[in-house]
Amino acid sequence: MKKIRWGIIGCGSIANKFVDSVAEVEDGEVVACASRTSGKAEKFAEKHHLNLFFNSYEEMLNSADIDAAYVATTHNFHYDNVMLCLEHGKAVLCEKPMAVNADQTCEMIEKARRNKLFLMEGMWTRFLPSIQQMKTWLDEGQIGELKMLRASFAIGAAFNPAHRLFNPDLAGGALLDAGIYPISLASFVMGEQPEKLRGLADIGETGVDEQSIYAFLYPRKRMAMLSSSVRSGSENRAEIVGTEGRIVIPAHFLGAQEVELHRKNGEKIALRLPYKGSACFSFEITAAHKAMHAGQIECPVMPLDETAAIAQTMDRLQVEFA
Repeated sequence: MKKIRWGIIGCGSIANKFVDSVAEVEDGEVVACASRTSGKAEKFAEKHHLNLFFNSYEEMLNSADIDAAYVATTHNFHYDNVMLCLEHGKAVLCEKPMAVNADQTCEMIEKARRNKLFLMEGMWTRFLPSIQQMKTWLDEGQIGELKMLRASFAIGAAFNPAHRLFNPDLAGGALLDAGIYPISLASFVMGEQPEKLRGLADIGETGVDEQSIYAFLYPRKRMAMLSSSVRSGSENRAEIVGTEGRIVIPAHFLGAQEVELHRKNGEKIALRLPYKGSACFSFEITAAHKAMHAGQIECPVMPLDETAAIAQTMDRLQVEFA
């Protein structure tokens, strides 16, 4: 099977994880990188032994040596970067969230579909073995009727107004950077978006939400209580409760390597599903490759309509914060 050749847009820390993860996937390779910061692409290429590096995204995307682009820039640049990739006929895997609002997200999706090009939001946690096992137990009805999800993700970052987490010009804030994880998990678990929602936010001195809480009500009286923060750390656990038991991701659901099934009769099944930490994106990359090799323009595990629906839910929360 022909290897899919990746070019990376943006050479920050998350791009290093992508290179390490592609190295664990048989049918892919990173061949190039691009950064608009002088010298950054060259240093990145030297570190990862890449033959091609560019100081222009356009130059890299014009290369016939690139099949697909991984967008690793900050959220505020995603729309422009993804649209540029699609204009150059490249398949795209874009870091989460795919854009800063639903309008941008839907424009990107429309362009990809119109041009018959692969596009996917990089919600890597959804593809982890522990999260997939959680979904299998849910689909099997192991906890009976689904009633409640509780999940949080918090980053204990020191305050720095120039850092992307706190900088409104870089689309900072807890909702977009951290809240996307529990919100996407809720979408995966519930299979739909909430009918009603409420959101509360602590707006910091730079104007972004430093911590926020989201209460969702779904059809059939199912509920989710979610939260995120960029100022205080937490255990980052998740718990899904049903009428006959519950599923627990006991710590750090973001990079889950274990999952537990607790049945109402007291029986407990605890599974540890480890993976190489530096290769945490390898599962989503494998899924993206499978879809691309099959000629699909989206991945069925992270479909584009769901990406758009999640973006709309996050827009609704932004209105709640106002």
